[in-house]
Amino acid sequence: MDLSKNHDASNSAGYEAYPTECDSSPAALPAYVTPSHDHQPDGGVLEHPTRMPGPVRGARIISWLFGGLGVALSVLAGTMDKPELCGALIAGYLPAFFLAIFAFGFTVNGNGLRVAAIVVASFGILWGLGSTPQGHPPGPLGFGASLAIVILLSRPSAEAWFKRPH
Repeated sequence: MDLSKNHDASNSAGYEAYPTECDSSPAALPAYVTPSHDHQPDGGVLEHPTRMPGPVRGARIISWLFGGLGVALSVLAGTMDKPELCGALIAGYLPAFFLAIFAFGFTVNGNGLRVAAIVVASFGILWGLGSTPQGHPPGPLGFGASLAIVILLSRPSAEAWFKRPH
């Protein structure tokens, strides 16, 4: 049997030849999706992100900084023996505390965590808008950080990251 001959797509028995190349080339994939080596039953390759996209990393960093600032300011107010300020800080930064905790799960949890983070960040936007005219914490910082988190987690690359198989 000569294996060096080129064979057509079908052989003498009428069967199609086994495909030798993957149908989805890496050049055809979006920038945030890299092909994995997981194969589907039909011979195709599953396409899902294997690295955390930039918008998800950005949202995670903003969440940690925003929550960490809230913790630091609350502790500082508590050590300065100002319980009213400490309570106002805890109440103002409440969405930030939840977002910081959620950010630890961005590497392993699914789309439900992304939706929950968007909902909590939306409440953070309202908290920031409501506290700004009265001069309460977190003010414009809370509005800006929460808005950035909602925008970053609403990106298609973030959705693909959270919907990937675990």
